[in-house]
Amino acid sequence: MGMFDGVMLVSDYDGTLRGSSRVVLQRDIDAIRSFQQEGGTFLMCTGRCYSTFYQQARDLPLHAPTLLSNGATFCEMETGKELFHYDLPDRAVGDIRVLGDRFPGVAFETYHGEEIYCWHPNGYTQWHMDLVKSAYTECEPEEMPTPWLKVLLEGEKETLIQVQEWVLSHWAAHYECIFSNMNLMELTAKGVHKGTGVLRAAEKLGISPEHVYCAGDNDNDVPMLNAAALGFAPEGSVVAAKNLPNVQVVRDADHGCIESVIEFLTERYQSK
Repeated sequence: MGMFDGVMLVSDYDGTLRGSSRVVLQRDIDAIRSFQQEGGTFLMCTGRCYSTFYQQARDLPLHAPTLLSNGATFCEMETGKELFHYDLPDRAVGDIRVLGDRFPGVAFETYHGEEIYCWHPNGYTQWHMDLVKSAYTECEPEEMPTPWLKVLLEGEKETLIQVQEWVLSHWAAHYECIFSNMNLMELTAKGVHKGTGVLRAAEKLGISPEHVYCAGDNDNDVPMLNAAALGFAPEGSVVAAKNLPNVQVVRDADHGCIESVIEFLTERYQSK
């Protein structure tokens, strides 16, 4: 019996496990392996899709499936097999057309299977493609294959706030609309976010909610921090993450964020 039998730790990737150097620290890798050797289940939960996370996943000690696209899919990275999957409603094509006409400076990336399509690409689109080392096909929304797993909106923060307000005031029954950083905002189906993804994954893996812990740094991580028995936010996280009542602030991603989380959990479970 290991100290962490029946314990699940879920980590965001960009800004939590991987910092500004865009390299995962060896000290975090070693801590994850130690956690797993004691029976713990370690999961990644990222806004990236399968094709934009596959290479990174190969360099991580992942023995469990991964939550992708902000909890919209739970996938075995070795095989691509999906354990659950939630697409946007069919109306998304027309709704994106409305948003694009109303907010012409915003770019829209749509995700269909492993393909990325884009309408109105801008400078943030290229920055994002460089980050995830991928490419897109530019076309009109009506020309994009459906269904879509998610839509990524890219633009100035002030404009994206206006888009978010529009979506939540007109279509709140159909969508989740959450920032993943100041210039990127994610549109997923209603009830589909990192929080629901984590809880569904825990159920699939037979982990009790009271032993589920999550670490994340941005607005799209807030739902899973709220869903956790205890959440962890690295120093430098957005205020919304750091100020949650059930969150511990730990070292940032450049100084061993996940290592510090596992140190905390080791003290917690050693005392039980």
